[in-house]
Amino acid sequence: MTLREDAVELLQNKHNRGSIYPYRPSADFIPMRYFVGFLIAIGLVILLIILLVGGGGGKSKVPTTNKSLSSYSSTDATARLTIDGPVNNIPEHRQVRITVGRDEVIYEQIVGYNDQVVYQQHYSNTEEAYSNFLHALAHAGFSQVNKDKSLANEQGYCPLGNRYIYEFEQDGQDIIRSWSTSCNKPKTYKGNTSLTNSLFKAQVPNYQQQSQRDTGNQYTFSLE
Repeated sequence: MTLREDAVELLQNKHNRGSIYPYRPSADFIPMRYFVGFLIAIGLVILLIILLVGGGGGKSKVPTTNKSLSSYSSTDATARLTIDGPVNNIPEHRQVRITVGRDEVIYEQIVGYNDQVVYQQHYSNTEEAYSNFLHALAHAGFSQVNKDKSLANEQGYCPLGNRYIYEFEQDGQDIIRSWSTSCNKPKTYKGNTSLTNSLFKAQVPNYQQQSQRDTGNQYTFSLE
């Protein structure tokens, strides 16, 4: 084969195959799909950060703030005292619950351990009266709480005495929750227990008579 024929054959192969050498993209060229994938990855990272910071869109909680108790006097927030009596059998177990709000005071007598309300009274209230009550609670130390997680649950403490559960809530969420006992210790409430209990009882007209009423089963609700 002559030199001329070799050249012709080489040109024909180049034409048929498109190129003697395979195409290799430049190192500076980034395919569009890689760029789009990079943007998607960045977007996912940003979304994850938003979910973590924002709580993932779950049920919101009323934030615990340094707001004074009295600043809630015009809202639907309520303060509650539950007196949980000695740990005994179901028919004899007694609880008294007093809930104080801007518009009303609720007094309840409860039997057993499953929130069985056997007697309930509602009394009207005003914003001014509620504001004075909240100021008094603040001075009694109502907002002072020991946040030791090992004492989060009051059940079983002071079993032959009373447990006092203090709650301040709004929209079904606890802003403040603590407890004390007639045995004095342990407890998470750092305020004045005796004064606080007296303030709650004073919101119920004729509290002593209410607590001594005959429930028909020879057991009264005289829990101190």
